[in-house]
Amino acid sequence: MDHSLLATLTAAFLVWEALLLIPMVPGKLVDTRDFSSLPRWQYNGFNAYLTSLGLASFVVAGFAMAGRHWVFVAALVLSLGYAAVFAADLGAVFPVVPDRLPVQLLVLEVIALASAGVGAVIAIQGMRL
Repeated sequence: MDHSLLATLTAAFLVWEALLLIPMVPGKLVDTRDFSSLPRWQYNGFNAYLTSLGLASFVVAGFAMAGRHWVFVAALVLSLGYAAVFAADLGAVFPVVPDRLPVQLLVLEVIALASAGVGAVIAIQGMRL
């Protein structure tokens, strides 16, 4: 594949993952679970991590469109970050709360986890060039 096509795909993946993440913010639109059982620092730290992941995705996507070669490494790290978040939630590792995972959130997380895998493959392919 051409480097510029891989860079464009990387940017599109990163924007896609960040946009998928937006409605899944804990306690908001789709994720309606009650997080009051978590210590405040865990809840705030988790939200800060999710926010940083999303913002970093937009920044790296911009650099990908500018043709920077290092974006593939950053995209791989971000892909693994997304995969870790969604796998941990789907696997009931973190966050663990008494409420069940809403069906809409389950569907979005499965889609996001699968696309994080695709994003990792794209990033690895870009690093090979």
